[in-house]
Amino acid sequence: MIRITSGKHRSRKLVTPETNLTKPTMDKVRAGVFNAIGNHLDGKVVLDLFSGSGSYGFEAISRGALFVDFVDQTKFSMNAVKANAKALNENNYEFHFSDAHSFINETNKKFDLIFMDPPYKLDIINEVLDVIEKRQLLNKDGAIIVESEHEITFNEYYVSKRHYSYGLAHVYVLRK
Repeated sequence: MIRITSGKHRSRKLVTPETNLTKPTMDKVRAGVFNAIGNHLDGKVVLDLFSGSGSYGFEAISRGALFVDFVDQTKFSMNAVKANAKALNENNYEFHFSDAHSFINETNKKFDLIFMDPPYKLDIINEVLDVIEKRQLLNKDGAIIVESEHEITFNEYYVSKRHYSYGLAHVYVLRK
């Protein structure tokens, strides 16, 4: 079971997808990420790629984000995100039933914060970052949070400002 760690929905439980294909981000990892990027996200537009339960996005909403786009290609994730939104009584989100590549190649939105937590078996982080850069999807002064099971060398567009290790999880805060 996972919970929201801070903000207006602090300590609220989140439903996770009913599958072993996703790995919910532990509460302490999310808390560490938000402490690193700042706890107040008032007015920020957020993208939660590979959303799973939507824990990063709902944590952002709890901390004041204006809007979150959740993207995942599994019905399990869609059901979990919608159940969590209903339980939290939130409607400032949209769920996109899509793979990450298709979404970032088609959207015209710009984001202040992008979370990328792909299934560990997928090795597509730099590919996705290339498209984000090419399409200029990250607003000036925005950040990208990447979670991976191994250390990553990033392409030249982004600089890892912070790197944290939580057991198997490596979390990076990237900025231009």
